[in-house]
Amino acid sequence: MGLHFDHKSKAGERAMEKERKRLEKLAEKKAKREAKREADELAELERLTNPNAPADPNTETE
Repeated sequence: MGLHFDHKSKAGERAMEKERKRLEKLAEKKAKREAKREADELAELERLTNPNAPADPNTETE
């Protein structure tokens, strides 16, 4: 039995594998976005609550 006989019968398996990979990628992207958002929030809170921090984080103190 050659490849051309199996191709159609395994279409469902290939579709499920493709969907699984797509969902994994979406979950990774969501986790990365969530981690970045949390890090930004923590940095902002630190900047707002730290009395020794400069007023503008983009300016350098010499």
